[in-house]
Amino acid sequence: MTARNVAGTRALDAWRQGVQTILAEGETFNLFTTVEQPAVFDLEWLQTHSPRRRGFGGDDLREVIKTIFPYDLAQRVAERPDLYSEYLRRHDRAMRFVRNRGTWGTYFERLVRFPGHPDTNQLETVISKLRTWQKRSGTSLVFHLSTPARDTPRTRGGPCWQFGEIVWHPGDRLDLVVVYRNHDFFNKALGNFIGLGHLLNFICAASGKTPGRLLCHSVHAYNGGTVEALRALAA
Repeated sequence: MTARNVAGTRALDAWRQGVQTILAEGETFNLFTTVEQPAVFDLEWLQTHSPRRRGFGGDDLREVIKTIFPYDLAQRVAERPDLYSEYLRRHDRAMRFVRNRGTWGTYFERLVRFPGHPDTNQLETVISKLRTWQKRSGTSLVFHLSTPARDTPRTRGGPCWQFGEIVWHPGDRLDLVVVYRNHDFFNKALGNFIGLGHLLNFICAASGKTPGRLLCHSVHAYNGGTVEALRALAA
């Protein structure tokens, strides 16, 4: 299987390049996407490129983004501990709803409260290290999003984001590297890229660093909608 590489300045640009690859080749293995400026975001995308809001069914782009980073809540909460506690309060309340029973949770929850280790806040640990370590060019800090103790093998379904790594470059620039087991470019990928850009920007703002690139390895990239709907969504 030949790997494919696509890139773009913004999340939307890079996602469109990936969409073109999938439209041309069908499901694609080992698709590598680079977003040069992942923190750049346009609110118009939430309407124009959201499957549900465009009438194609599927997911709402806003909700996909918030599984990775609750950007709307973060705008209303000034302190990081308050963001974590308020998010978890809302998350736990939502998980009591019948429609959410049996679901695995969200990526942001696993970043701030890892399953089986409720006192483990991976996000805050990374921010603390970036703030307190001496400058160490090339340092990498890792997030784990999946655990065999909780996540059973499955062909599709979350959690699809398996691994994340912050790479600390000279000049205090941070890249975010991620690996997705399955990646739906109709319902999820654009929202994932935007959410990851928000997450990287949050980490940089909290640690006094500069956002770099987002690099995503989609082990299995595919179209979760129709060809016509995906083409229209990416237009």
